Amino acid sequence: MWCNKILVAYDGSAPSRAAIDLALEVAKPSERIELLLVHVMRLYSAGADSVGINSVIAEDAERVQGELQSIADSSRNPATVKLLKGTSPADLIVRCAVEEGCDLIIMGSRGKGGVKGYLGSVSYAVTKDSPLSVLVAKEAGAR
Repeated sequence: MWCNKILVAYDGSAPSRAAIDLALEVAKPSERIELLLVHVMRLYSAGADSVGINSVIAEDAERVQGELQSIADSSRNPATVKLLKGTSPADLIVRCAVEEGCDLIIMGSRGKGGVKGYLGSVSYAVTKDSPLSVLVAKEAGAR
């Protein structure tokens, strides 16, 4: 099998949900293919305003992590959920995929902040910097 472990980046957006669906489809032929479902909690510099922002981000990360755990629990493939924290989502995703021994990264074409019709900045950076193959999923109806 060419692929044994897939990292799937998820932020709760429609394109990232399409990435989850695509990963489940790619993994379907073999129950031995592992899924690593990751969410990036982007941290911002410390400052008076960042305290409130970071608490909202932490609450959102917990919600997304719960969604991912539900997906992992219902997957027929072995699935693990991981929360990545830092300032550079693309670097965190690539580094995690390499450290975890993944063969493939699957992610949405753009995240929550992306402009429709364009590859998002994180998706672009991952495809540019990753030593692994990257499969970019588009949301349904965007094809």
